[in-house]
Amino acid sequence: MADAVLAAARRDIASFHALPLSHGRSIRDSRIRESYESLFGAAQLAADVSYSGTMLDSFFRPRGPLREAQRLAARGFGADATYFLSTGTSTANRVALTALTRPGGRVLADRSCHQSVHFALGGLGVEVVYAPMQRCCADCPRTFGDLPRLLETFREAVAEGRPYDTVVLSAVSYDGVRYDLPTVLAELAAAHPGVRVLVDEAWGAVHRFHPRLRPLTALHAVERLRRTASAPPLTVAVTHSAHKSMSALRQGSYLHLAGEGEARERVAQALFQHHTTSPSWPVLASLDLARLQAETEGEQLLERSLHLAQTLRTELGTDPRLSAYRTLGAEGHLTDPALLVSDDPTRVLVDIGALGITAAEFRRVLFDEYALYVARESGDAVLFHLHIGVDEATLLRLLDALRTIQRTCRTTSAALTPGASDHFIIAYPPGIPIAVPGERVCDRTLGEIDALRSDGCEIYTLHQPGVSTAAVPVPSGPPVSAAVPGVSALPAVPAVPAGRK
Repeated sequence: MADAVLAAARRDIASFHALPLSHGRSIRDSRIRESYESLFGAAQLAADVSYSGTMLDSFFRPRGPLREAQRLAARGFGADATYFLSTGTSTANRVALTALTRPGGRVLADRSCHQSVHFALGGLGVEVVYAPMQRCCADCPRTFGDLPRLLETFREAVAEGRPYDTVVLSAVSYDGVRYDLPTVLAELAAAHPGVRVLVDEAWGAVHRFHPRLRPLTALHAVERLRRTASAPPLTVAVTHSAHKSMSALRQGSYLHLAGEGEARERVAQALFQHHTTSPSWPVLASLDLARLQAETEGEQLLERSLHLAQTLRTELGTDPRLSAYRTLGAEGHLTDPALLVSDDPTRVLVDIGALGITAAEFRRVLFDEYALYVARESGDAVLFHLHIGVDEATLLRLLDALRTIQRTCRTTSAALTPGASDHFIIAYPPGIPIAVPGERVCDRTLGEIDALRSDGCEIYTLHQPGVSTAAVPVPSGPPVSAAVPGVSALPAVPAVPAGRK
């Protein structure tokens, strides 16, 4: 697929159909050309084409390079059939559910599923029952499906003569929780062999390609079931957001199917019903390349990810310069096999509450001051995903940033403690000190800091040991809120928001 798209891009093909931007033709003499090429490059503009049928391939009835790419992907992932999508896994989930369910059928759904599953089920004319969720523990904010209760509910429905036709599982969560799919699928098949299952593994597409991660994946679990003496006629659809863990372009998604005959035909029909008729050929080509890389380099890259994730945990647990951070999850919260869940070892959930700033402020500082991005926050915790795009140098950047933020925030917190101060505390604008070394910081001072930051000011502190001024007490005022923002301006240290607990 990738070779076919590249070959088309290298030809100087003039289109009388659509996509005037292809090859940059519509912007050749435009003032926006430089911006376009700076953002996307000439190669991307040339590869974004609008050819179909025999000119490149038919998306809905592929016979050429797309068909071969999908065949190779099915072989690599262990599926009976694989479909490429260029509109994301939300579409893949809708396609899968349309194919698996029947009007009037019964669906048992994991409550923790992505919104796309909930929205799709609402329009399919099925009876939906949600299995409950559970929280990891009081110390960890993660939630996930209560799988023992889900299986109990499923078995009870079978015993009552009203089995669920379809089960939906969210098996690799955003927060790094993985389901024991070999056990869950075996239990479902034993109770009702004809059950159809959708497994949303959006965050775990690459797990297939490492021996430590592979055993819990859905398609590997199906392979194990098929090797048993009485292999059940189980139909399983698996959706993967390739761009979340593999080297694929955004919106690139795989839909894998373990099932024959009618199941394949229904998936093809549902794909035609829900996918755009203008697929992105660069996205589809990236799915082909991502599969090739995963097959040839995936184990090595994932081994690096696992090592770096463990390095991050070790550094946070042993370096006194990182003592304000506490890892959650991977240190033993999900070790009870009865829960049928375990941790994704490529993710590190970190409590940053001891810094005295909120998780949202912490994420903003990482992004603005250090060009480091984390997406997930939950309470006082943030989630670091050590995916295959994170290398040793990137982890060192993160660790350096964490040390600097800890040093800065703790200095700021000390400056904003009631009592005699040895800091300048300055609001900018206007740049006039709220307090100077030797003055007392009291509730009224802290209330003024609260009010200034609410008005958009940044608060800076500067430690000046040895500076002596007359200590002029400021009369006490009313109590202030628990979170006092501030920014510490230590020499050669970027300013970061700070708070007081």
